[in-house]
Amino acid sequence: MFFLRRKTKTLEMRKSLDEEMISFDLYLLDGKSEEKLTLPLGKEQISDFYKLPNFQQYMAWESLYESDLLHEGKLPYSVYYNLLKSEGEMDDNEAVNEFKLILQQLHLPVDSRPVTGELTMESMIGDASLSLELNTTDGANLNRKATGKGAVYELDKILYLLPEKVYELKQAIKSQYEDPYQKIGICQKLAQEANLNCDSFLSRENYKVIDQYDVNVKVHSPDHIELEVNGEDEVETQFLNHSGNKASVRDGEKRTRYVKTNDVKEDIEKIASKRHITGEEVPLFFDNPYAVLPEHEYQIDLAKFSDRVKGLVEIKKLSPLVSTNGNREWFVDTDTDKEPLDEDELRKLLTDHPDKSYVKHNDKWFFIPPSVRKEIMGETATNDKSSNSYSLDIKDNQDELDYKVEVNKQAKFDEYPIPKNLHATLFPHQEEGYHWLCGLLEHNRGGLLADDMGLGKTIQVITYLLYLDKLEKLKPSLVVLPIALLQNWRAEIEKFAPDLINSVYIHNGSGRSKSSEFIKNQAITITTYDTLKIDQLLFGEVPFEAVICDEAQNIKSHSSQRSHALRAMQANFRLAMTGTPVENSLEDLWSIMDFVQPGYLGSLKDFRQTYVKTVATEQLLEKIRLHYLRRTKKEVLEGKIPKKHDDLIETVEASRKQKELSRVMVQSMTKKDTLPVLSQLRQLYGHPSAVTKEEPTQVLATIKDSPKMEKLISYLDHIKSKNEKALIFTTFRQHNFLIKQLVMEKYGIPAAIIDGATSNRQEIVDMFNRSSGFGILILSVRAAGVGLNITSANHVIHFSRWWNPAVENQATDRAYRIGQEKEVYVYQIITKDQENFPNGTVEEIMHDILQDKKELADNVIIPFDMNALKRELLEKMREKQSVNE
Repeated sequence: MFFLRRKTKTLEMRKSLDEEMISFDLYLLDGKSEEKLTLPLGKEQISDFYKLPNFQQYMAWESLYESDLLHEGKLPYSVYYNLLKSEGEMDDNEAVNEFKLILQQLHLPVDSRPVTGELTMESMIGDASLSLELNTTDGANLNRKATGKGAVYELDKILYLLPEKVYELKQAIKSQYEDPYQKIGICQKLAQEANLNCDSFLSRENYKVIDQYDVNVKVHSPDHIELEVNGEDEVETQFLNHSGNKASVRDGEKRTRYVKTNDVKEDIEKIASKRHITGEEVPLFFDNPYAVLPEHEYQIDLAKFSDRVKGLVEIKKLSPLVSTNGNREWFVDTDTDKEPLDEDELRKLLTDHPDKSYVKHNDKWFFIPPSVRKEIMGETATNDKSSNSYSLDIKDNQDELDYKVEVNKQAKFDEYPIPKNLHATLFPHQEEGYHWLCGLLEHNRGGLLADDMGLGKTIQVITYLLYLDKLEKLKPSLVVLPIALLQNWRAEIEKFAPDLINSVYIHNGSGRSKSSEFIKNQAITITTYDTLKIDQLLFGEVPFEAVICDEAQNIKSHSSQRSHALRAMQANFRLAMTGTPVENSLEDLWSIMDFVQPGYLGSLKDFRQTYVKTVATEQLLEKIRLHYLRRTKKEVLEGKIPKKHDDLIETVEASRKQKELSRVMVQSMTKKDTLPVLSQLRQLYGHPSAVTKEEPTQVLATIKDSPKMEKLISYLDHIKSKNEKALIFTTFRQHNFLIKQLVMEKYGIPAAIIDGATSNRQEIVDMFNRSSGFGILILSVRAAGVGLNITSANHVIHFSRWWNPAVENQATDRAYRIGQEKEVYVYQIITKDQENFPNGTVEEIMHDILQDKKELADNVIIPFDMNALKRELLEKMREKQSVNE
């Protein structure tokens, strides 16, 4: 008897290597026939294909697509290299590159292969025709034997990745430049950086492209200063001050050719026209250097700024210096002297300001590049090219009260008519909040709207904006927020106040306006905290009617440039919005209030004595009552929205593989590296491959290695049976991708991820909310814990815990908020390990501590010290381990 073999359908992801990117095409193969599929797959196609061989390749492509890393479905090589250098979003500053696993699933190389080669000049200098010959280290000529384009080539049916500098050199050879010298100089430099040879001509000729310069101020007398343009050495300085665009300097048989970029040439011509500054222009220059230096298209007149602005402050950049005795100092190098900073002193500054890029020391501001922080704190340094810059210097009220806006202490508020063009019906507490905002305006006070998450702070403020518009007091107004909320705010205005939508200008990205006059003529400008920081000199000139900041905890650090920039703004009305005005210290609240009502809480020094040292929270609440409004869900929504079940906590026993790995981790643990090991243990309990970095495989096939994921599946099976939706919150990005793969393998449905790399999060949420039936969304606690309304889901699963229960509550409130029509279920999964940790795993102890702190998290004025919690966790782990031993 003969049996016919049944044809097996399969998927195949094919790659095309272009000069600048990799193209992907997905095919459905059925015997000898094949069908090209349109990417991305639709929901029904995923349901049909998720069990077919090679579906993991599609999931990997979709992960890149959803992270907005592809250009029209293609992967640019520039993005490719960045992904290989990317650090995952970790809670303990550890680096993990989950993107390497995604690229491996697409069968792309993740390590560059060393090559040798030579750059050759093929023409006269004026034509700048160059060629590049490349060879493998074992002698294979890639120009003849390899196929492929751009950064990836194929040799003997294996794909290899070129070193990044080699790829940049290939691109530079094909590119057009302002001048042949520039092209030769850039290619020559890239060849040297890539450790490639240059032919005999290029070895004798050194081409140097001058694309940056320094300006020093030489003081001849109190009323005469001179601007000097300097290069890296004396010859370069002479060339920069020469009117020509090119120069040639011979040294024996070798010659160096110099060429300026057009931008540098134009800058130097402008500086030369004002080289000597005399008389009363001298103090004006020191107050306003940008009026002369060609750093910006606009000029600065400090009289146009807030009374709080007292001048410009230069942000110094640190550089290393090795002294003759071998010790290292860090200093700010000027033309006349060096300002040294002892390394121990610098380390103390970094320890005292762990989250700061700018620190003040001896009345000077220092910029601490990430590379310096890493090097000083014992990590690997990276190159950093940040240069000195200027920012607005304000009366900061830090050591003494030097700026105050007087307060109208009248407390009675009237009722104000709800604008008729509001497209919504307000809840009673929202009406109250609207009346409160209008009353603040009437009494000339700033406000802190601190309502619980999910009570509709945004709609209250949008209603208030309509009121301002009616009074003709809206233009110009400024709304400052995290970048993730840009589109959300615009969508909310379009939904609830469509009459205002054409008056909204979003100031973000490279194409944003450089004109303060333009900003003055916009009714509502929406920007981000970081853009405000960058463009503070532009915004500072605008006399805003209202400045409103959402998620105001972003300015909790009084010494940060974000906080300084926001407090430097001119405004008739100031409003801060945040459900968490205090996260780590009562000083967070002082910083926010010093924006809301400058000087009202006194100087920071006095505030520390009065409130911080004594933890006088009740007295502080009474003090800010005139400016502060907070309502909780329990107060205003009891019985008005469905119930929340937040006690669904289950424990699972670690798998055999997890126990074996945890035993090895603990044995290798030293006192110094305890915290990173505890972080690795938390990743391990999610899934072993999160720490082993094993080759990608089907997660479903390894589910027995992760009891936590088995429990997750049991929850999801139950949710699927009810045809409802779930939000899964994680701490580690590697878990995100593993859960996504698990969901698609098990259920055949798309599972989008929202984390720090997601730029289109509102679009993803809108699509998720619109889709019907069973659905799953995977989110990072930190990146997606604020600003999203996801009431289509009524199940929230915290796959791994975050250090602050208040932050977890914010995440849960993405679903448990106004608009939720179903009861909400909140799940926790805790891993135990009786063999290695009979007295409690890191997850068990962390859970117990967080449960003890839960009530504390509900009181947003009482500080919650995450670093103290981490120390407590370490102490308890050591105690219990010693008991076990």
